[in-house]
Amino acid sequence: MESNSHKNTWDNYTKSWSEIDAPKRLKLFEQCLSPDCVYTDPIIQATGYEQLSGYMSELQKNVPGVRFITTDFKNHHDRSLTHWNMVDSNGNVLSQEASYGLYGTDGRLMQMTGFFESPDAD
Repeated sequence: MESNSHKNTWDNYTKSWSEIDAPKRLKLFEQCLSPDCVYTDPIIQATGYEQLSGYMSELQKNVPGVRFITTDFKNHHDRSLTHWNMVDSNGNVLSQEASYGLYGTDGRLMQMTGFFESPDAD
């Protein structure tokens, strides 16, 4: 049961990355993210809805039509490991990467960590 619940939460979180309307994105956040969530990747650490939403908006400007497609989802003990593809508006795979999630007692994500090659890496 936990697995389906966390998978649904992760799916809503994934949808939020491609939602271009900020109020709609906030509605998705309320369903799947704790208000004081922390997102970390090689580029940024963002705390809370406002910082994360701003980061998502910047990604959407840089990669119009960006979407994330979950290719594998595993979870246990309120943690998940997800493999995903980042695709552009034409469905071209731009990268294949992974994320870690930590879920709170209410089932929403408290921490999300994206693992990918930093654009600055040589």
